Amino acid sequence: MNTDYKLFTVGKVLVVASVSWLMFVAGAAAQERRDEFYYLSEMNKASSVMVVEQGIVPKPLGRTIAETVSKVIADAEKSGVQRSGDYLVVEKSLIAAGGPDVTRMHSGRSRQDIGATRNRLFQRTQLLVSFASLNNARAALLEMASRYPDAIVPAYTVGVQAQPISFGHYILAYAEALERSAERLRRAYANVNRSPLGSAALGTSSFPVNRARLADLLGFDGILENSLDANQISPIDTGVELISVASAAALTVGTFISDLEAQYRMTTPWLTLEEGELTGTSSIMPQKRNPNALHNVRVTASEVLGISTTYLFKAHNVPHGLSDYKRSEPQSALNRMAQMLTI
Repeated sequence: MNTDYKLFTVGKVLVVASVSWLMFVAGAAAQERRDEFYYLSEMNKASSVMVVEQGIVPKPLGRTIAETVSKVIADAEKSGVQRSGDYLVVEKSLIAAGGPDVTRMHSGRSRQDIGATRNRLFQRTQLLVSFASLNNARAALLEMASRYPDAIVPAYTVGVQAQPISFGHYILAYAEALERSAERLRRAYANVNRSPLGSAALGTSSFPVNRARLADLLGFDGILENSLDANQISPIDTGVELISVASAAALTVGTFISDLEAQYRMTTPWLTLEEGELTGTSSIMPQKRNPNALHNVRVTASEVLGISTTYLFKAHNVPHGLSDYKRSEPQSALNRMAQMLTI
C-alpha cells in the first residue's frame, strides 16, 4: 500500500497528494494511464487500509486483500490488457485472484460513492493541469507587456477606435482577468478536494467506516459531511462551479482573440503574427498570412462554452439521484480550457 503522503503547494492552495500522484502532476510519462481503472484502484487501496484499521476485516484477510489488489493492478499493466473502470467488472477480477472474501474490502461502499469520488479525483487532477496552463498563459502576457510597455495601440468603445493607450496597459487588463480566473480555480479546488467515499449510496451504512481516513489516504482535504449531499446533490453545484470557471476564462480569451482579429484584418494592422506555426498561407494567394492560431484558439474557446451549456441543460430540473449531472462535462470543459490556453 502506498501511504507515503507529502505536501506541496500550487499557487496559494495547499494540496495533499500521494507521491505517485505528485509525479503525475509534475508530468510523469504515465499520464495516459490515469484512467477510471487507476482511480478505482486507488480507492481500493485506501479501502483496504481502512477496513483493517477499523477492525471491519481481520489482519490476515487484510493482507490477502492487499495482495489481491496489487495483483489485479499489475495484471492490468500488461500489454494488450483492457482496463475497466466498472466496479463490477474489476470485482470479478478481484474474486478470481483472491477468492470471494476479498470483496469485504467493499464494506460500506456503493457504486454511488465510488463514482462520485472518481469524478472528484478526475476533476482535481484536471484543475491542477488547467491551473498550470492558466499560469503559463498569464506569464506569456506579462512577458509580452514587459517587452513593449510603451507602444501605442488603439482602444475601442462601441466597436470603434476611441483612445490611444499603451500596449502594456492593454495587455495587463487581460492578465488581470486571467488572475481572477486563477482565483476562481483556487476556490473551486477547495470545494472539489473533499471526499464522498464511504457515504455509500446516500445514507451511509452500519459498518464503522472511517471516512476521514479514506479522505486522507486519497489526498483529500476532508470529507463532504452529509452523505446525501456527497453523492447526489454536490455534483450539481460543484459541476456548475467548474464549468463557470472554464467559461469565464473562455470568454476572456475569446474577447482577446476578437480584439486581435479585428485589427488583423485592417490594411495596416498594429499587431501581426510571426510566420511559422502560428500562421498559414493561401493556396492561391501566397502573399497572405492567415492567423490560423487565432482561429484555433477561438474555436476551442467556443467548444468550452458548448460543453458548459450542454452540462447546464443536462443538470437542469432533474430530481437528485439521476445520472444527468454526474457526467464528465465539467472536467471536459476544464480540459478544453487548458488546451485553449496552450495553443
